[in-house]
Amino acid sequence: MKRACMLLVPALLLLALAAGCQDDDTSLPVFTRLSVNPACGVAPMDVEGYAVLSGGNESGDPMGANNNLEISWSFDDGGTGSSTIAYHRYTVPGEYSVTVVGRDPDGKTTTASVPVTVFPDSLIIQAGSDFPEGNVTTDQIIHFNIAVESCDIDFPIVQGDSVKVVFNWKMGDADANEFKLAEPEFRYDIPGQYEVNVSVFYPAWAVLREQTLTFNVTSP
Repeated sequence: MKRACMLLVPALLLLALAAGCQDDDTSLPVFTRLSVNPACGVAPMDVEGYAVLSGGNESGDPMGANNNLEISWSFDDGGTGSSTIAYHRYTVPGEYSVTVVGRDPDGKTTTASVPVTVFPDSLIIQAGSDFPEGNVTTDQIIHFNIAVESCDIDFPIVQGDSVKVVFNWKMGDADANEFKLAEPEFRYDIPGQYEVNVSVFYPAWAVLREQTLTFNVTSP
């Protein structure tokens, strides 16, 4: 009987230690690998989510034989997934946050998110000036500006991105003035209506986009 009691004590200690480990709040599942590819593109855009989860109570089995960790995906537009690899198609342009939740059999969870950007076009430009209505006089200087966006361009927020594209502004005047600057300045000497054409060429993707601005120039 004494021997049986001596054997029982270590067994109880092991059970207590195991229970203590399971109740430890630091023993949470963690993502060891997580990716969403591509993270940027043009609608409609197909993405692949990949997640590997470990830690927490991986089995719920005393012998530790099975990994019962669960993974669930939310693609921020109503789409969901429930496996290590999840596929989704974005049809509407926008900024999305893909959320991944890992759960172990004890209900402990961990959450991570990955940003995804979906553009309506492979190169987006928006030209303007400090005379947005297009009304200017011959003694006023027009300051032109432009914004350019793609998966790896965000000008003028990232000024250095200007070297990735080629700008060409045509002023539409009699002298056919042109500028290969991002933000040129120009003054019309003769009253009239002018159309300014700006083109942006992206050599890496061989993409060209154009926009036209109209100005009504009068005498001061």
